[in-house]
Amino acid sequence: MNELDNYHYHEGEHEIVDLENKPDTGGGGSSNLLSGILRRWYIVLLVFVLVCGAGLSVVWHYVEPEYNVTGAIRVKPEEQEIVTGNIVGEITNYDSFMNTQAEKVTSSTVIQRVADILKDRNLSFFADKRSDLISRVEQKLGITRTSKTGEEALDEQEEHAYKLKMAIVSDGTINVAADRNSELIRISMQNTDRKEAEQIVDAFIDAYMEIEVDSAVRQQNLQLQVLEGERDDFAGKIDDYRKKIYQLGQEFGQTVLEPRQQMMLDRVAELLNRLTTAEADRIQLEAQVLLLERSPEQAISPAELLRMRQEHISQDPEVVAFMPNITQLEQELIIARQTLQPMHTELHRKIEQLDALKTHLDGLKQRAGQEFDERAAKEAADAGNRRLAALRSELEHKKEYEKRLKESIEKEDVETVRVGRKQLDILDLEDKLAFAKQRYDAVVSRIQDLELQAKRPARISVHYNADLFSINDKRPKLTAAVIIIALACGMGLALLRDKADQSLRTPDDVARRIGIRIIGTTTSLDTVKPAFLPEQIVGDYQTIRANLGLLGDNGVPRKLVVTSPGMKEGKTTFAVNLATSMAESGKKVLLIDGDLRKPDVARLLNLPKGTRGLQDVLCGVKFEQAVYSMASTGLDVLAADFDNTADAYELLAMPSTAKRIDMISRKYDHVIIDTPPTLGFPDALVWAKIGGAAILVSYAGHTTLPDLREAKERLVQINVQVLGTVLSSVQAGHGYYRHGHGYYTQSAQTREPAGLHRRKLMFSMEGESENPDDLDISDES
Repeated sequence: MNELDNYHYHEGEHEIVDLENKPDTGGGGSSNLLSGILRRWYIVLLVFVLVCGAGLSVVWHYVEPEYNVTGAIRVKPEEQEIVTGNIVGEITNYDSFMNTQAEKVTSSTVIQRVADILKDRNLSFFADKRSDLISRVEQKLGITRTSKTGEEALDEQEEHAYKLKMAIVSDGTINVAADRNSELIRISMQNTDRKEAEQIVDAFIDAYMEIEVDSAVRQQNLQLQVLEGERDDFAGKIDDYRKKIYQLGQEFGQTVLEPRQQMMLDRVAELLNRLTTAEADRIQLEAQVLLLERSPEQAISPAELLRMRQEHISQDPEVVAFMPNITQLEQELIIARQTLQPMHTELHRKIEQLDALKTHLDGLKQRAGQEFDERAAKEAADAGNRRLAALRSELEHKKEYEKRLKESIEKEDVETVRVGRKQLDILDLEDKLAFAKQRYDAVVSRIQDLELQAKRPARISVHYNADLFSINDKRPKLTAAVIIIALACGMGLALLRDKADQSLRTPDDVARRIGIRIIGTTTSLDTVKPAFLPEQIVGDYQTIRANLGLLGDNGVPRKLVVTSPGMKEGKTTFAVNLATSMAESGKKVLLIDGDLRKPDVARLLNLPKGTRGLQDVLCGVKFEQAVYSMASTGLDVLAADFDNTADAYELLAMPSTAKRIDMISRKYDHVIIDTPPTLGFPDALVWAKIGGAAILVSYAGHTTLPDLREAKERLVQINVQVLGTVLSSVQAGHGYYRHGHGYYTQSAQTREPAGLHRRKLMFSMEGESENPDDLDISDES
């Protein structure tokens, strides 16, 4: 007996599947939802980034915090002599005096003075709501409006004063009140622009102080005049430096060019990446052009051909012109049914007329379809040449694109250097401006010191200028809401995408969604270590053989058809491995390559070139002269002729074919028949009818639920026993033999002969294939 029988005692350890799986009609538990989301994690991440990017941009650019800016004027209840220190000018009713001073701050005189101070500052507070956006843009760009005439300036000034008055009286944006617990009159303002609010509050303080204490600041001495002259000199320098900085930054609309320079550097890097991508695309196009030059024939897929045919019919002028008549008549028929009796002759006439129009429309569509079929047949021959011409044109465009990219990179390098040099000039002027401001502040501070020394402390003084008191910012809460919404949208979209995915990935997917028997699985080569791969594959096929033996009282059927719903789903590889496994277990097995259109068995088993047999046997040649016996495995192979694929269906459909296969099967314990895809050609159904029992091979991540279900239904409709499905290329953690290779490694030294046998089995099969990937990853047919 073959050495493979030494491993039969392990078959009891294989997982025996439930042969009566029913499709899961439930909605799925929370674990399925979570697994679906985790499987589509990239969708969650992408949607999260996009929604957060858009939402946070809107929140942080258009939702502005509201600032509460407050300034204070101090009113002393008493004054003190500088020389004697005696108290003078004590106010008897201090609260009444404070309220009076607070009312003076909001008087028309002070408000008008505030309007005069702020008239040239172009504040958005005074702008019309309709032009507020324009004013912001002008401020960003540093655009100064042209001077107005005297009458226009006067009207604008009065309008500013009116808006200030309304802000105090109407909506309370500006509030002036005496603080009962201190000596302060507080002036506060709420606005989304902190700097503007500070300017307005300071203007109220300055206007009030200028009106109330003007007499105290009129005296100037010689030293103050000298200091003021020096202050003006520094102010002129500051203004000159600012103008130079403005002129340097006018080209770019800003004076801070580091971000722009970094952006240009990033742009150069991006162009280099695009150049690399363009070169790769060009190389790919050159390869495609070379392949098309060698083989220019192109075919249009059935789905695309059907779509083009439907589109041609729907755009046919006669069909388009005829549709409104049917629509109009249908509308008239609806109205007639509502107004006329069912037996009314006019109603029957309209119905007969509508039926006649629909019949005529069907004829027009049939004629348009025939025209398209004739045109498609003619254009199919020229599709390859047009594709080649299109690729050549696209290749020329790619070359021109590369050339333009290189020119753009050179220009961007020059522009980046120019911006860097201009930024150095701006930094130098900013250093000079900072020094001039420092000297200017020092002179102003000295002037203030002299003024304080020259005067007796005033009763009314500025306690502090406008400063931030509080912030009402909704952006953090909105940011948290955007993040939560983005995460929810990403998870929802990932779940919907997972629900819409029709591909089968695990045995649970097949059992839950279709209900077909699962005979076993084959493991993906990418998920198993190379050292454990031989044992894993042998274990997979032992599990499949064990499960096939449990299907009925007679064990594995004598004739067994191996097929799949579509192409490249591993059916040929499975048929070869299953037949080899059975042959090495001591059974007399015949493997028939029933795919007469694209036979691959001879190539996978590395049979001698020119090996043929099936067509000869079906045409009358003796079986013994056509069969090929493999001495290494004891497997007999009836290959197919790759050069003789014409009339495949007619050859299989002959009445003598079934009789010959039946006679041949009597000589063997098992006959394994590899067929074309079930949904691709009718050959598979003919073979299935001849064999009587079939296994559907599906490929994890490639075979879809509708295809597997349709293939099963077609086989059942012709009364073929569908034994079940084998899911190939499954992740190691989802297979039916997922614990076997780990168990064997615990005693690897004591079981060296068995391990050597497994390697011999699998390596011999790998050696007989021109492409090792064909064995358990994909099926070329």
